[in-house]
Amino acid sequence: MSVKQHRTPTLYATGMRFSEAANLRIADIDSQRMQIRITHGKGAKQRQVPLSPRLLSELRNYWKQYKPTSLLFPGKTPDKLYCDTSIQRAIKESAMNANIKKDVTPHTLRHSYATGLLEAGVDLLTISRLLGHASFTTTMIYLHCRREHLHSAPSPLDWLPVQQLPTYQPPAENLPPVPPVPPTAAPEQQPIPRPKAKPKQN
Repeated sequence: MSVKQHRTPTLYATGMRFSEAANLRIADIDSQRMQIRITHGKGAKQRQVPLSPRLLSELRNYWKQYKPTSLLFPGKTPDKLYCDTSIQRAIKESAMNANIKKDVTPHTLRHSYATGLLEAGVDLLTISRLLGHASFTTTMIYLHCRREHLHSAPSPLDWLPVQQLPTYQPPAENLPPVPPVPPTAAPEQQPIPRPKAKPKQN
């Protein structure tokens, strides 16, 4: 696998911009903490992104083959950045080999990374930080996730125990039989005592 072929899974596995990946150095790969330090983010901001175990394995195989000394993906010389047109051409060739008709660019991989996290249940604030967005509203564009994913979203009402619902009525077949109520005799009416007449006084 060539340098440009290793660049492609790195872009997809980390969601990095092309310029950020071009400036990656070997020292930025922290295999102990399983983190990648991005030092050339947009606006000169630094951030950390998770290092996939699968990507780490690919990068180790790549290092054994090409032995980079400083830049992880050098250009023609060890201290020269890799040309962006080369990786764009490699991505387009890979898309053609996979029979993908849509236009695929390095940013498509970044977009796919964010969409995959969103559909896996990662909250937008975390995705925004991983992508290095300065504004949270920029991350909102990834709400275009698959229509079937939106249709499968549950309602919080369905998470409540059924017995706690205000309109809950147990099924009739599960109710215990109600014993018949025996008839009760009407109470006997007692005669109302009349007041005694007072004797006339002379």
